[in-house]
Amino acid sequence: MEYEKRVKAEAIHYATNCTERGVDGVLQPALPHDERQKEYVENVLSHVAERFEGFVNSTQESDSLYENDDYSDVRILTGTDITADGDPILAKITSENGMYNAIKCIFRFVADTVTSYHSNSSDAMPRKPRKIVACEKHDFEPYDSDDSTRIDIGIYSKTLQMSDKNGKLDYSDMLLIVEAKKSDCSGNNDGVRVEALEQLCRYTRQIYGKQPWRRFAWGMTVCASKVHVYIFGHDCIFESPFLDLGAKDDRGKLVKLLASWAFCPRSILGYDSTIDYRSAAQCVSFAVDGINERIYAPFTTRITENLFGRHTVCYHAKAMPLNCNEDTETKIRSMTLDRFVKDAWSCSERDSADDVNDEIRFLKTINQKFAGDKDMEGKYPLLCAGYVVRYVNTNNWDLTTEATADDTLTAFKMIDSEILAKTQYRRHKRIVINGIAERLYNVKSVDEMIVVLADAMYAHTRIFRECNILQRDISPNNIMFTRGENTIKGMLIDFDCAVDANNQETSGPVQTGTGPFMSINNLRSSSVRCTQLDDWESLLYLICWMATFGVTTEHRKTFRDGRDKLQKYETYRIPIIKWDGPFDIAVDSKETAMLEGRFNLRVTDYFMKHSDYENLVNLAMELRMNIFDNPKMSLFGCGVSTNMRLIRNFQTVNSSVDTETYDRDIGPEISDPFERRAICADKIVDDLLDVMLKAKNDALQRMSNA
Repeated sequence: MEYEKRVKAEAIHYATNCTERGVDGVLQPALPHDERQKEYVENVLSHVAERFEGFVNSTQESDSLYENDDYSDVRILTGTDITADGDPILAKITSENGMYNAIKCIFRFVADTVTSYHSNSSDAMPRKPRKIVACEKHDFEPYDSDDSTRIDIGIYSKTLQMSDKNGKLDYSDMLLIVEAKKSDCSGNNDGVRVEALEQLCRYTRQIYGKQPWRRFAWGMTVCASKVHVYIFGHDCIFESPFLDLGAKDDRGKLVKLLASWAFCPRSILGYDSTIDYRSAAQCVSFAVDGINERIYAPFTTRITENLFGRHTVCYHAKAMPLNCNEDTETKIRSMTLDRFVKDAWSCSERDSADDVNDEIRFLKTINQKFAGDKDMEGKYPLLCAGYVVRYVNTNNWDLTTEATADDTLTAFKMIDSEILAKTQYRRHKRIVINGIAERLYNVKSVDEMIVVLADAMYAHTRIFRECNILQRDISPNNIMFTRGENTIKGMLIDFDCAVDANNQETSGPVQTGTGPFMSINNLRSSSVRCTQLDDWESLLYLICWMATFGVTTEHRKTFRDGRDKLQKYETYRIPIIKWDGPFDIAVDSKETAMLEGRFNLRVTDYFMKHSDYENLVNLAMELRMNIFDNPKMSLFGCGVSTNMRLIRNFQTVNSSVDTETYDRDIGPEISDPFERRAICADKIVDDLLDVMLKAKNDALQRMSNA
């Protein structure tokens, strides 16, 4: 229930604040560059528009093609059927259910007309057109849904469908979803459009979760006779001008767009054409640039964390030779997996030479620096390959056979360049890591987690100091571990948010990372430069989060079972739940807990009541003291409430500085304690690393005695 509320709030925000309206390019039919094929497709589109217009106005001759289907509702939706009083029957629609058949029939009409034209043409393209049709059911909950919401109409391609499900459609099959509203969205009734788009955002989020091969997604809303078509980008939603189904020209634009989808490359529909679904192996598969391997990854769906962003997909996979045959493919799921693959749309610079914060570049630097270093062995990802995804559009759709780098400019080339320039530029990158590691959530005890975290932060410190790379996203998803015989070793992964610490342009206000674990300065978008201490602060929040909600699978189940018995208001009494909320609320909650002497009251008192969690209480308190109340910092560098209030009004503070403190050489003119702390970051990190390594040794001792 809490998950659904959070997703709905997110969708309302996106529909209201993140939509680029009136984008003509969304409606632009995709046409081949080859002149002969372009002429053919244009003829098909014109034919479909002409036939549809004749149909809705009842002026074309009877055609057996449409005799088996009831298309009468289409005339109601377009307003071309007239009552005895001369009024459009459209006004008689009293429910959304009455619109469903009409919308589905428009798709069916286009698909049948395209197929018929292609079958009877002597000049047909060699490629058989897709049939883009609606699922037989409507107003239904997909079988693979993460929540209880019902969608109005699911649209799929019969030639792209993974399997025949006898009319049962999952999110994993859908090309797009149509949301219908019986109310008009024009004039002063824009709230109807926003409501329809908000629901569409929630559904499209699940398409991304169930289809790792999606580059982007389409969507459609129909409010009475007003249609909007959408392209869901990585950072905003592109919305077409509304199309009035009661107007001939607008009807023509809609059916031409739908007809063009029958012929265009999969990439135009938002699919990643470099990924194949191998039904025999029940895997997704792709070749790896730069090495003679093909990756096979057993397909599992995931809950998508966000509609926007990197759309990161991670696979545990098996590397096989490029010429792997089908018999071998069927056995892959029973083989030991040996690769970890990350596929993501990363923020980048348009000129690759300027992309100084490229994760692939960082991983190459780390691998070169620590090759053969026994102390770092297993604590960082071993890079097999890293590259920008490239694809070739086949069947002469593009006149060139050169591979095209996949980025937001190529993915959304139908969108005007001035509009695209306002959005974040991203490159589609794929990273292949040697070996398999487990998620932090899979540790079996508190002591195992302590060991893993200590290893990860040891790697973090050395990577920063020896490679000048600051990771900037310490979170449970970015710390993994491997097991050996009676051993466990932590690994720091994911350098997609990392920066080159030597690049001064990266300093300044930023808000990057994973919400609940972002530092106070990060949440504030402070002008104080980001340092290692921001990541150590994230580690503190990670420990507090897992200690509250459960370190092991069993403990998390205990928390969920207990929470289900609580009243709603009692569940929300846990203060750190606010860390996963809007940034302004999260930073207020963290400042209260960390800076105002309420750490026990607001945080550790809510840790799970297991005896071994007492070790996490002690560890968290020691980390908090070194980060915010380090005794080796002067009064100017402290962070507790009384001192913070005095420092913010530093004229009331004695300006003398203890000569033994870390910040003894920093003048009182620098009054912000966070800025003073940043200057002394290296010394404070030494203290923090000592704390973690001691905690690790104690944990290992307890594990050996168990």
